[in-house]
Amino acid sequence: MLIQHGHLMGVLLVFLTLLIAACSDDDNATDYEPFDVSKEVVITDFLPKSGGVYQRLVIKGENFGNDKEKVAVTIGGQPAVIVNVIPNTIYCFVPEKAFSGEIVVTVTDGNTVTKTAEAKERFQYERKMVLSTVMGIRNAFGDDGWRPSSISEGAVPFSRAIGFSCDGFLKFDPLYPDRMYIAYDGGDNPGIQLVDFTNKTVQVILSNNWGTSRVRSIDFTLDGQYMIVAVDNDAQGDTTPSVYILKRNYDGSFTNSSTRAMLAAYKQCNGAAIHPINGELYFNSYENGQVFRLDIQKYFDLQEAKSQWDPQSGDPEPEEWTGYRNDGAFEELFRIQDPQYEFQIDIHPSGKYAYIVVINRSYILRTDYDEVNHTFMTPYVVAGKNYDHNSYTLQDKWRDGVGTDANLARPYQGVFVKNPDYAGNEDEYDFYFCDNQNHCVRYLTPDGVVRTYCGRGAASIVDNNYWGTEDGDLREVARFRDPTGITYDEKTNTFYILDTVGNKIRKISMETEDD
Repeated sequence: MLIQHGHLMGVLLVFLTLLIAACSDDDNATDYEPFDVSKEVVITDFLPKSGGVYQRLVIKGENFGNDKEKVAVTIGGQPAVIVNVIPNTIYCFVPEKAFSGEIVVTVTDGNTVTKTAEAKERFQYERKMVLSTVMGIRNAFGDDGWRPSSISEGAVPFSRAIGFSCDGFLKFDPLYPDRMYIAYDGGDNPGIQLVDFTNKTVQVILSNNWGTSRVRSIDFTLDGQYMIVAVDNDAQGDTTPSVYILKRNYDGSFTNSSTRAMLAAYKQCNGAAIHPINGELYFNSYENGQVFRLDIQKYFDLQEAKSQWDPQSGDPEPEEWTGYRNDGAFEELFRIQDPQYEFQIDIHPSGKYAYIVVINRSYILRTDYDEVNHTFMTPYVVAGKNYDHNSYTLQDKWRDGVGTDANLARPYQGVFVKNPDYAGNEDEYDFYFCDNQNHCVRYLTPDGVVRTYCGRGAASIVDNNYWGTEDGDLREVARFRDPTGITYDEKTNTFYILDTVGNKIRKISMETEDD
């Protein structure tokens, strides 16, 4: 178990130094006494009385022997990592999921005699945020396919759902908080999936028939009645579909039969977002790094006018109804510094600014909102730097730091999360994002500091990689494999992550017995 926790190695060295000093204070006369099969094993005390996973624990007692290979400790039924044993003291680490807190020591002579003791008092286990797997599996060949793979397959239980192997975008439904959507970008993907957390099922609700297999983002109008879907089409010409709007069905669902219209037409759109206060639509184009603004209320006004028009009246269709989806419908605001690179727009919940995550140039821009003119302004770099992450070494492209001192590697989707420690500040949100080729989830503070939140654990002698599929402690154990999508459930304080090459949906939440 020890080699499964690479980051523990440094902690262990410190702990060993401390326990050597502590051992000198113990009764030296008993330091080397072996386990006595004629006597009982006794636990007299332990310290500290509470703590979380990887808490250092000292167990005091009698007749533990002096061979840690013949001693086992469980806490809450979970095996603990033992660092050292002397006849009256055991030094160990508290394991994960030690919820019930019973401390049990078992000593054997290596043959037939085993003695067991349980502490009269229980360790008070403190839960912490951990990474776990919701569904999906990665086999050695990466050829599991998809389930569900089509609308006709219907709802599939979490236990049978597989695939999740394309870059993607996650979004919760604002009117049905138990529903999460997954939009996939490219590859042999099934379309848009619905994850139903109440029934614990996944199903394909919108097949891959948007004129492109690249669905880049999902958002919702302010009233939640319409889904906004951005698609990336490489076709030339400004009549190429970019942004669709879907109206909910009568039962609140979205399906292939939902009323669908094209809101905007421009090629190579990487994402679209609704302003959370004023409702405008912002979308972009890979072509020249453009960011566009569309007043979505004009679309609804147009639909209302059309509903009042009687085609039998003999009156011609008003000229302003034609060509709405092209230049007359939206305006170009600015262009980012690097044209022909993918980027997404993430608007702060206050609407006062947005981050522009430049995916394949590995930096994040900020654009501030002009509240008078209802528009975003020219952006500036707040994190990372412009470089080709494929040409950098593994260590060079991962660095926590402030602003441009931080290194990112293909940052993907991000989400704003309120930080209770910022209560009363002008900005109370951190920005969490998937750092795809650094195999982790990181966050950007309002002050421009980038920190690693989860992933890159267990860099040990097992495989010496920073990527993997391990669940557990966010920094000591947890590993991802090229995550892309991320969203957050505020009511349960839970992150959901699309672990793309890991072929899984993962979550970060307070640990439970089910994790």
